Amino acid sequence: MNNFKRFAAVFLILCFMVAFSSCAEDSPQEVTKSESTTQNTVDETNEEIAVLSLEKEYICHYEWYGDYPEMLVRSEYTDVALNEASGKEYPLLAKALSETSVMRRRAMDEEKDNFIVDATQAFLDNRESFSTYVSTLDVQVRRADSVAVSVLEDYATESFRSFNSLNYDTQSGALLYLSDVVRDVEKLPAIVEKEVTSHMWQGEFNEETAIPDYFENTSQDDITWVLDYNGITFYFNPGAIAPTNFGIQTATVTFAQYPDLFSEKYTAVPDAYVVSLPTASSFFTDLTGDGKSEELIVSGNYDPDGRFYYTLGVYSDKSDYEVDWFSYDLNPYFVKTADGDSFLYVFSDGDEVEDRQMTLIVFSLENGEIKQVSETDMGLLYKGNNVFALPTDPENLLLSGDTATDSVFTVGENGVPVKKDSVNPAE
Repeated sequence: MNNFKRFAAVFLILCFMVAFSSCAEDSPQEVTKSESTTQNTVDETNEEIAVLSLEKEYICHYEWYGDYPEMLVRSEYTDVALNEASGKEYPLLAKALSETSVMRRRAMDEEKDNFIVDATQAFLDNRESFSTYVSTLDVQVRRADSVAVSVLEDYATESFRSFNSLNYDTQSGALLYLSDVVRDVEKLPAIVEKEVTSHMWQGEFNEETAIPDYFENTSQDDITWVLDYNGITFYFNPGAIAPTNFGIQTATVTFAQYPDLFSEKYTAVPDAYVVSLPTASSFFTDLTGDGKSEELIVSGNYDPDGRFYYTLGVYSDKSDYEVDWFSYDLNPYFVKTADGDSFLYVFSDGDEVEDRQMTLIVFSLENGEIKQVSETDMGLLYKGNNVFALPTDPENLLLSGDTATDSVFTVGENGVPVKKDSVNPAE
């Protein structure tokens, strides 16, 4: 595929996400970023912050040319929505997520159609050197509570990867600006530069003033950030502040280290939560209890056909952990319990096509040290039609081993899920 066309396809998707993500399917209507989102109809800071329940759908399309064995196009993406109970409690948020989903699906369908046209022509021109056109878009929930919901969109092709983000006020469903969450946005460039240079050499930047220049030349709409449970995480796509081959750079500005920087409303978080982690991207959180952030990375590589992870690496300042296995898919989650314990849950989908089995590997992150504590045949609860219950609440995890053991679990003292109640997947 022509590099320009590939970049154009990615750019088209990102434009749809940012500019049109609030359009409805039947009657397009803009969901504005309300200036009043910092004012809440209910004062959540005086109430217990509730974790929301969400569902994740997997959508895929594969295209072949006649009986030729190699696939022409592989298009895979995910989508998230509130479950029925949370949707009834927060109807404006449910509506906003639904409207975003409509445009996300339209963008991916249009890209897939364009891929089929271009891939078919490339295949007919030179089938000996043809390789499958691949694109994936994974929607990952970073925060989901009665104050805010944030998602990170991880888009990738064979040679390109970029992140996009969407942050919502839970009560109003409005998209959030940085200025809704940060009291003084002008302070951000210096703070973010300090955080980035704490784990990246200054000489690796495009320019010495790369980060201040980025904030000066980039509108708030185009800055990729997520409102996490512990602060705001910024993602700099390839080429934004460092050469493209350096990949995506990450920086987290935490509530703990900069308490006066943030609107109090959005610093109110639940005691226990689960965070979806993109692979090969830094996640910063306090694993040692000293008030400072450690870096946690779950990284994977692919075998030559581009589909199977074969190495999982988990790294922190105090220890490295690596293990090799084949997996059709790999989904890591950071788990924080009400007792203050931290764990890493990695759901691995086996590579046996005829009998694919989901496995849950649990790692303890106590004091920033990585230790595997269990490995069990357990996966996310399947609700039908390629929809799974997402893990968001450590005290109420919907998991499944087989149809007879679909249950509600809680995270035990050692991190291993402990069964609470049986559950009907349809409910």
